[in-house]
Amino acid sequence: VIARALILDPQFIFCDEPVSALDVSVRAQVLNLMKDLQKEFNLTYMFISHDLSVVRFLCDRIAVMYLGRIVELADKEELYNNAKHPYTEALMSAIPVPDVDVKRIPVLLEGDIPSPYNPPSGCLFHTRCRYATERCKTEVPQMMEVCPGHQVACHLFAENGGGKV
Repeated sequence: VIARALILDPQFIFCDEPVSALDVSVRAQVLNLMKDLQKEFNLTYMFISHDLSVVRFLCDRIAVMYLGRIVELADKEELYNNAKHPYTEALMSAIPVPDVDVKRIPVLLEGDIPSPYNPPSGCLFHTRCRYATERCKTEVPQMMEVCPGHQVACHLFAENGGGKV
């Protein structure tokens, strides 16, 4: 599949869960190959994955989606070190840490998981968000820049001048 994708000398390759079904050792080889090909052919990947360690390895800029909407967009290191959206915080807290001495308090999501066929009004995440207000239930948050290159769709930032309470 990689050879077929490269035969037409593309600048952009769309990758939807390209390594999810692979054995761990084969996955590492394919990811290293993809990274090498990216440099060699100056490729841009649109890389979709649920595996955050794979995303961190391969991607430079990351968009986090919830129910089909982008809720946060930032450069890799900014996102992993300074997640802003409550959903992104929960995702980051779920990444296993290989050091037993590192203690993290997981962000547990509560509430009902909304249906993508009948999504809630307002912010799609408000049914599970620990910071949700009445505004979240009625008004869709717009993306706003909270620091250079880092955007988030959350009323919490608009109400507090770009910072959390």
